[in-house]
Amino acid sequence: MKKWGIILVVMISIYSFSINFGGGGYFINYIPADQLKQINPLKNVSFGDMILHGGGGLGIMPNGSFMGGEGFGGELEKGDYKISIGQGYFVFGRHINIFNILALDIGMGIGGSDVVISKKVDDSRDSKTIDGFVNNVNSVPYILELSREEFSLSPRISVQLNVIDFLSIFLQGKFTYNYSPENWKIEGIYKVTNDIPNYNYYYSFGAGVMWGF
Repeated sequence: MKKWGIILVVMISIYSFSINFGGGGYFINYIPADQLKQINPLKNVSFGDMILHGGGGLGIMPNGSFMGGEGFGGELEKGDYKISIGQGYFVFGRHINIFNILALDIGMGIGGSDVVISKKVDDSRDSKTIDGFVNNVNSVPYILELSREEFSLSPRISVQLNVIDFLSIFLQGKFTYNYSPENWKIEGIYKVTNDIPNYNYYYSFGAGVMWGF
């Protein structure tokens, strides 16, 4: 929750800044199922396609360069398992006007992501009271979490269509490389002993609506 708060503050701050010098709006990021496998450490549990929802803002400089921020989040369930992903990036790059209604953005995102895999354990336990939680924990259903924090680099290219002067839509392709100096942790505390690579990479597709330019 603390990380989500930081991402939200960054997004709001940059969005407020960029309204006068650029634009901001609503974005989505689509991760195909075969690419989500690169993030998911559970080789015997597969999830489907995933869509992350978010937004951000960009400030455009007189020379055509831009900088700003964006954040995304989403979750997906499969039986007793759920994968949750949160991402936040500082973005910068070059804005190239091709025609009056068409532009190209080439940029890079630098930031981080949180990935959490949760599993329902013994859902048949029927005590859902404070007293059960304090005095008889074996009667309370619970969820185990496997998580990792990662540093991310995300080069991207976007095609932007200017619908009217202050409104545009865009399509985007991204490649994301994630690295973590630590292994996955159970309940955010206990490091797993499996030999899991400390990096992963995948491609994804984005789209969104921006206004304020």
